[in-house]
Amino acid sequence: MYSREFNISINPTKIELDLNKDSITDIHLINNGEKTIKLIPYFETPLEFQNKGLDSMLQCYPKFITLEAKEIKVIKLSFQKNNNKIFEKDELYKSYIIFKELPNNSKEILENSIVIVNEVGISITGRN
Repeated sequence: MYSREFNISINPTKIELDLNKDSITDIHLINNGEKTIKLIPYFETPLEFQNKGLDSMLQCYPKFITLEAKEIKVIKLSFQKNNNKIFEKDELYKSYIIFKELPNNSKEILENSIVIVNEVGISITGRN
């Protein structure tokens, strides 16, 4: 079995966007552990919000994150309003940004039969 220390703090724990304007939000990632962690961010929309997702208007920089032990990094979340998208008044729109752990040592993974991959996410919502 392969498992590593995964001790991440994220601030903020949820993001609320103004859907009427483009914006950039800072996300602080903190590696509270003793080992380097590699992460890849991606966006996901819950099934019940498939027609009200924000993922196509979101981008995250950098696209690949390495956090050394005790390191803090600021990640940029960019929201760019799609002028072709019409947001319904008083409706909630929602997606998640997920930070997925990537293995540090692929050889060690090949030697183990079970691999545990950690993910942590935060909610991104917006109303018009």
